[in-house]
Amino acid sequence: MLPLLSHFGGLRVMRTSCPSDTFFSFLCTPNNNIERIKKMVSALSRFGEPLDTVEGVSLRRLPDVEVVASIPESVLREQGFGYRARTIPLAAQQVIERGDGWIDGLKVLSYEVAHRELMAISGIGPKLADCIALFALDMTEAVPVDTHVWKGLCHMYRPEWLDLSTTDVRYRELAAIFRGKLGPLAGWAQQYLFYEHMIRWRARGGSE
Repeated sequence: MLPLLSHFGGLRVMRTSCPSDTFFSFLCTPNNNIERIKKMVSALSRFGEPLDTVEGVSLRRLPDVEVVASIPESVLREQGFGYRARTIPLAAQQVIERGDGWIDGLKVLSYEVAHRELMAISGIGPKLADCIALFALDMTEAVPVDTHVWKGLCHMYRPEWLDLSTTDVRYRELAAIFRGKLGPLAGWAQQYLFYEHMIRWRARGGSE
């Protein structure tokens, strides 16, 4: 990891000001690309309160969990959310059922407990739970393992897995190895690994 740390000096993990906003933004990401994610987050924001107008563009914050829970599936499908048109309002309903401040309250739990609590929400698997833990809850031991990170970790620790699919068992083992070596710095280090492999992927024209 040391060469990556020196090569990409200045790379940072942002600390969110609103865990709820980050939570619902990440619910737009499964099986998706950046451009579609941006459009979906923008579409969600249309249900939120106005913030300001900048150069003629009206800016809105993401809606509260109660508002997200009330959005009809058909409306989100019209906005191109696909199957997420069902899972996002459903997740919001389940958050409401857990009581006021549930998302913020996850911050005081251990990473393991918070990760398990997140995965109890419909539509949230191990990677999405890790993304929310890292970026919404400041749990820097969380290691989201996407395609790029998977390849990087396999190269370092499990080269025999490079051509295998990412199962839950393999995901957890690789993330645990990385966390065991770097502890609370694992989430930060993951960003360097992700960025380095993303750059190489783009240099190849987005092909493997």
